[in-house]
Amino acid sequence: MTPGEVERQVSVGRRPLSQYALLGVGSAAYLYPFLRVLWRVGDEGTLVYGAQRVAEGAVPYRDFMEVMGPGTFYWLGLFFKVFGATWLVARAEVLITGVATTLVLYWLARRLRPESGLLTATFILAITFPLWPATSHHWDSNLFALLSFSVFLVWLDNPGRWLAVAAGALAGVTTLFMQQKGLILLFSFLLILYLVRRKQLDFKASAARLLVGYGGVVAAVALAFYAAGALPELVYANIEWPFTHYSSVNAVPYGYGLNEWFWNAWCGLLLPVFSPPVAYSMASALAAPFLVVAALPAILLALAIAARSDACNRATLPFWIAGGALWVSEIHRSDVTHLIYGSPLLLILCMSLWQRRQGRAWRYGIRVLAASIVLLAAFNALVAQAARTKIVTRRGVVYVFIDDAALEFLDNQIHPGEEVFIYPYYPMYYFLSATTNPTRFSILLYHNNTDTQFQEVISALERRKVRYVLWDTVVDGEKLRQWFPSYQQPPRERLMLEPYLKDHYDLLDIKNGFRVLRRKDMMLATGARPAKAPRL
Repeated sequence: MTPGEVERQVSVGRRPLSQYALLGVGSAAYLYPFLRVLWRVGDEGTLVYGAQRVAEGAVPYRDFMEVMGPGTFYWLGLFFKVFGATWLVARAEVLITGVATTLVLYWLARRLRPESGLLTATFILAITFPLWPATSHHWDSNLFALLSFSVFLVWLDNPGRWLAVAAGALAGVTTLFMQQKGLILLFSFLLILYLVRRKQLDFKASAARLLVGYGGVVAAVALAFYAAGALPELVYANIEWPFTHYSSVNAVPYGYGLNEWFWNAWCGLLLPVFSPPVAYSMASALAAPFLVVAALPAILLALAIAARSDACNRATLPFWIAGGALWVSEIHRSDVTHLIYGSPLLLILCMSLWQRRQGRAWRYGIRVLAASIVLLAAFNALVAQAARTKIVTRRGVVYVFIDDAALEFLDNQIHPGEEVFIYPYYPMYYFLSATTNPTRFSILLYHNNTDTQFQEVISALERRKVRYVLWDTVVDGEKLRQWFPSYQQPPRERLMLEPYLKDHYDLLDIKNGFRVLRRKDMMLATGARPAKAPRL
């Protein structure tokens, strides 16, 4: 080999590395403005406050009751333990997850079609983290699922014992974040392995290594919870509760939220600035990527029919099966955000097959989609930049769109570590104000929680004489149907917590949509009188 040929090979090898570096820096720069903002994302507070509790020594399900897998509590809790339980650390974990996920998706997309890598990575980045820029067990589980799938693909190309065990172990870690996702992913690996290697002598040994890696992780976690005396609670929260209670408030129409959450918000922002035709045209362009996600099964079917040889071969087979597994693992709530959570591998497959099509309609469609993605990314970035109100909390500086009077009340009137109850749920306030939830529940909803659990909360409030309660007026009663369309508020005679609050607390004020309640017997003890405000 001549010196010139050696130099050209080194240059080709460096080029992909520089592309990954640029993509990593670019995605971090794009995500940062979103992560400085405090968005009202309910699940984030549950996970962040739970991770804080874990870092302080609490055991999930035994010491506090949540229905997410233990993975995010311990993953983020590890960051808190090492670097401190601050807002900056919590959002740094989201940034790391977002950048790492983008890079893995780019690698996977280039594996199918090098030319589709950047468009696919940009597409998925634009419709994922900026629309849910917060700590999420969905993002964490997807990262480990994609890492598991990547190791599995490398193993198929270069069989090695440790790679099979590693792929299975990463699927096991995925299960710790989302119970069904890791398990279904494991089954997809076994199916791929059967289809690819069923005639080879090492099929059983390879399957056994996958199972050993997966089972080792799950068994180790089960033993750790058993040793902590929390195994029955782990089983209840992660297996029994999802089968008996999840669908009672989480059943939604397919694609729910695109109109209810996004379209209405886009039109509300655009109509005051542009004429109706322009505003609605822009909103339609913003919706195009989400329509592709919602129609993904139909688009893939059309692509498979149009080009069978390209669509169904040894390279694409793992993406069909594992991608379908991730999609199925998120379909338990078929709103648009969960469809996005389940779509990354199928979107890689879709973009790869779509860009191979030479028909005019297909080529025009991919150009329109690319333009819509760029418009969506730019629009999202402008929205994030509009959050300029700075609030200094006990956990660090956050930015919001308007003043958060309820959070300021917690910081100014309640001591760090003091107990306060926030109903029905916004547990991010516990974290940011460094206050303490006196109950085991960060979320308390009828049909979602049992009567026994409601009674447990009432008993805790009575026993601990909790001084303040913040009762949300935005996420309350029938208003919950915006997020949970199947939710039914119980009749007045079946309400449990509301009568207790009315009997034992007085309304001081309404701040940022929260009723601020103070316990009556403590008012009498201090001689304080409630400010003039409407009765409960």
